[in-house]
Amino acid sequence: MSFPLMRGHDKINVVPDLDPVAAARDAELGERMRAHPKIFPAGSPDFGFAVQTGPEWRIDVAGEADPEGGRGVLASTFRQYSEEPARPPKIRRAMRAAADRLDPEEGTPLAKDEWEIGDRRYRVIRIEKFTLIGGGVMEPPRVTDTDPPQDARYLHGHLVDPLVPTGHWETQLRLNLIGFLPIPGTVPEQIEIEARQAIRTHPGVVLLPPSFTVMEIKGDSWESLTAADGPTQARHDLAAYFTKILPRLREFRGDPPSAAELNDWTEAAAQIESMPGPEFSVLDRRFRIVRISRFMRVGVDGPEAPRPSDQDRYGFNC
Repeated sequence: MSFPLMRGHDKINVVPDLDPVAAARDAELGERMRAHPKIFPAGSPDFGFAVQTGPEWRIDVAGEADPEGGRGVLASTFRQYSEEPARPPKIRRAMRAAADRLDPEEGTPLAKDEWEIGDRRYRVIRIEKFTLIGGGVMEPPRVTDTDPPQDARYLHGHLVDPLVPTGHWETQLRLNLIGFLPIPGTVPEQIEIEARQAIRTHPGVVLLPPSFTVMEIKGDSWESLTAADGPTQARHDLAAYFTKILPRLREFRGDPPSAAELNDWTEAAAQIESMPGPEFSVLDRRFRIVRISRFMRVGVDGPEAPRPSDQDRYGFNC
């Protein structure tokens, strides 16, 4: 079956007037771009999968650490769908067969990133991450940032639309990201070559909702501690680090915390929940919530799939 090409994959739909919410976000983006003018890579890409129905692409799930994780969650989804009686038997059989090849009980999983089943196309996708930096500080959450609904976490159901109306500052950021490349000398040559090739094959840029990482500041270094889809959840996760993760970690190491330590950690969690943020200082430790922006490259045939170096990096060869 043939599928429609992605409309406007290489265009940006700049409009003079945005709705009030979008206008406020664009204005705040402008403020942040002036205060944090550098675009800096924010770790390895994320993976997941998207589904094409007619001309429309939607992300089903994201947040996997490697291409195999994207295929694994796709296999799990196929198995779930194949149990739904409302789906035609032929489609259910095709989904079970695809799942068994992507995630077999024995043998090597098939490193295949695209499947056409019925009137839908499923593709493992690649999502880039970056942060804005200014004055040696990574961008904190914005006033206009909110936590997504529970059913929209991990970008579930997010429409991939390169023609969404944009304002001046989002347009500028997307133009800046078209040529976004790894910092020279920080990655192997093959990764740089593939990044340059991706600019030609997938010239469009679609901004995605951000994620938020709690970083611990240790002198001149910043270490990632937890990650979340929203700034409020990031705060809750930092508090939970003291009340849930740290006690279990100590128990796992064979050094259970004392009652006094547990009390200190409970108080630290309460302080974190009551502080305005985005920076938190408790028990002689400093933490900061950082905004991790995300974008996807798109081409005439839709979202970018994993690159060969993504497969090689994790030991899976196409």
